[in-house]
Amino acid sequence: MKRNLMTKTSLLALAMAAAVSLAACGASSESATATPAPTATPETSTAEDGVSDDMGVAEVAEPDSELSAMVDSIYEAYPVELMMMQTTAIDLNDEAWLTYNTGLSAEQAALVDAGVKSESMTGSQAYTLVLLRVKNADDAQTVADTMLEKMDPARWVCVMADKMRVATFDDKVLFVMTDSELTDIDALFAAVPDALGVEFTYDKSAEVAADDAMVPSEEEMNNPVAG
Repeated sequence: MKRNLMTKTSLLALAMAAAVSLAACGASSESATATPAPTATPETSTAEDGVSDDMGVAEVAEPDSELSAMVDSIYEAYPVELMMMQTTAIDLNDEAWLTYNTGLSAEQAALVDAGVKSESMTGSQAYTLVLLRVKNADDAQTVADTMLEKMDPARWVCVMADKMRVATFDDKVLFVMTDSELTDIDALFAAVPDALGVEFTYDKSAEVAADDAMVPSEEEMNNPVAG
């Protein structure tokens, strides 16, 4: 069975890259909402293929196959050419990361069956695509409106999205926010119906002003970093 594996070394390298990027831009007043602390992933033994994780390899959850395939189809119709693009699963049980990735609360997560996000692993390009499947199609618009209201456009290191758009179809919610210099969000959404063979039942966009960023308070900025 093919597995999506990430070593501790890789995780450390990504963390160091993010730290360097943050130091480079300084303590800007337009810094993104603090990224949640990494969630410890227990080391497991892959008995079914006879490989032990004694060398510290952690298994990462596979993204939902239906949603991941839809993201692939969207990009085939409208390529988004950013560095180190990756589609990953959204953990609905980790409230901090759930809110960071979707804007939803733990209570609202109960409406969602599965979710994936697609973005650059570099953390310095203002683009994210989130695709959710809700348990009841009647709740899709509620989830969509919450995402449009609660997602932080300055969640990255030193960069910020200037436009958001969300649409629903069937039991799916598609949300994208981006810096318009990187991606034409309207062209991407225009490509979706033909790419997936669907019709939007709800479609709403929002322009983002610089002061819309959820900037941490001065007290939060001065809090020591947990070791």
